[in-house]
Amino acid sequence: MSIKDVFFIVCFGFLSINILGQTEVVEKDHKPALEIFEKKETDYIEKWMENFIMDEEMTPETNERFKIITSYYGLKMKQLGEDPKLTKIEIIGKFNILIKEQNKELKQMLPKEQFESFSKLYEKISWSVNKRLNQL
Repeated sequence: MSIKDVFFIVCFGFLSINILGQTEVVEKDHKPALEIFEKKETDYIEKWMENFIMDEEMTPETNERFKIITSYYGLKMKQLGEDPKLTKIEIIGKFNILIKEQNKELKQMLPKEQFESFSKLYEKISWSVNKRLNQL
């Protein structure tokens, strides 16, 4: 066996180990998605929204706009937990910002009593989510 052959085998071995090592690091860095809302919270929100829409007298346009806004922000909140680049602190901060933005839009759209009812729901949900995320 020549020196070239030995050198080639050694280089190939180091290259293989390096590639395998990098693959393992990538797998370790990938964190699982964080559930922003637990199943019971999601169920509660859906039921509450359904009752809210049925109980409150909204025009069809207001009803549709309400659904669009709450669906949009709900999805954005859920996506926070799916972003592996965000830390727990960043997720909590961005979650609270999304709630404020959602409330700002709904406050302009809903009558005062309806908005107060809605914001009380999200105060409870926000408290629950923030408490759980802070404990992780």
